[in-house]
Amino acid sequence: MEQFYVSRKKYEALVNELKELKDLKAQLSNEIGEAAAQGDLKENAEYHAAKEKQAETLIRIQELETRLRNAQITDDLEVDRTKARIGATVTIKDLDADIEFTYTLVGSMESNPDKGLLSVKSPLANGVLGHAQGDEFEAQLPRGPKKYKLVKLEYK
Repeated sequence: MEQFYVSRKKYEALVNELKELKDLKAQLSNEIGEAAAQGDLKENAEYHAAKEKQAETLIRIQELETRLRNAQITDDLEVDRTKARIGATVTIKDLDADIEFTYTLVGSMESNPDKGLLSVKSPLANGVLGHAQGDEFEAQLPRGPKKYKLVKLEYK
């Protein structure tokens, strides 16, 4: 699995989720044992429900462990802070519509444009990455190229 980028806050949330899932796994093991002790497993709905939930939990635990092993915390990255990189908050001006909007550039796992979190893999972020405050740039959007200006660049 490739390395992925995540903020310290998101990393800690994933660690907490993993701990909760491991606790749930232990609880489900107990429930499965109790349900199995009731006899005929073919018609034991509690047993089958617990086994299904356990399988889902194990898959998510494995996924989280892999992600956490491959996580790069963006707060720890040493980057040139004069240019737009992951972790930067950028205010961008659409030169055609004369409107400004602000995004924080994040890894794809945290992306939520409605909350101002833009994946560095998005076309707009790809256009602004590597540019300094005041630079004009072009982003290759799905509907074609569009011109923007990086009005403000900051790292919080």
